Amino acid sequence: MGVDLLPEEHVLWQGEPAKHSVFLRPDLTWIRFSLKFHAVLILLVVVVAAAAHGWADYLGSWSDVFGVCTGFAVLGLLGIAEPFVWRYQTLRRTTYYVTDQRVVSVPGRRARSAPLTEIGYLAFTEEPGGSGHIRLDSRVMPDGYGNGTVAELIHVPDVHEVVTLISTLTGQPANRR
Repeated sequence: MGVDLLPEEHVLWQGEPAKHSVFLRPDLTWIRFSLKFHAVLILLVVVVAAAAHGWADYLGSWSDVFGVCTGFAVLGLLGIAEPFVWRYQTLRRTTYYVTDQRVVSVPGRRARSAPLTEIGYLAFTEEPGGSGHIRLDSRVMPDGYGNGTVAELIHVPDVHEVVTLISTLTGQPANRR
């Protein structure tokens, strides 16, 4: 098994992601927002550069402005792509466990876990095929990148069975999103 059990701990459910797609439903909203944010940021850089060029003759050429805008665009695209690259690298080797004491995600060598007593919010999304996404945290964007706690389980097979099990163990109602 890929996780070290605590004393007196028993595995109640074990599974792997049903599919290895790196995208979830909420991702499209985040991508749209991020693209709009970076477009406005680039527009502001152009406006400030035009003002600096016109009033103080600060910039000798527009190639400097183009370079700054290109830098913002590249950094923005890298920021958008980073979570999906991380999911792509880890999702295919991830295993999930629900024990009688915690929820564990093993995306490689290091296990991340959330004790059942610390789960104060439980939400899920069910896809037409029965798989889905379970959130164990109410934050808008859980980090999950090297953090020691599990915030979400992605592409869980038979998500309704797993969320019912976690809901029963924690006493938290499961919110469908």
